[in-house]
Amino acid sequence: MNLNDVIRRFALISGLEGEELSRWLPVCVDAMAEVHNLATAKALSEEASCRRLSSLAGVLAYYRYVMYAGENVKSFGAGSVSVTYSDDTLKSAEKMWETEFQAVSELLKPSDFCFQRVRI
Repeated sequence: MNLNDVIRRFALISGLEGEELSRWLPVCVDAMAEVHNLATAKALSEEASCRRLSSLAGVLAYYRYVMYAGENVKSFGAGSVSVTYSDDTLKSAEKMWETEFQAVSELLKPSDFCFQRVRI
């Protein structure tokens, strides 16, 4: 896997650039490490598979970015910086993660993990 590929995917999805993007690099590094731990040794040894896994890590970083940045923020402005999130943004990020995860499932170690929702 390649950290630059992870960062490029995260930047593409999040729309962040420059200094704002660099603030979130630790999240990209953590996402890459997590995906690395989920991947099979064979997938990690193949260049094409590593590109797909890097994409997955970028999406995971974005999902966490949305969670950390405040899923319930509707609008925030400070000078020329404006952030607008809603529950829809978090749901969209979660769906993106689930879709990307399923798309590379053959590159991942088997697990008992599954996505489920619990309503109370």
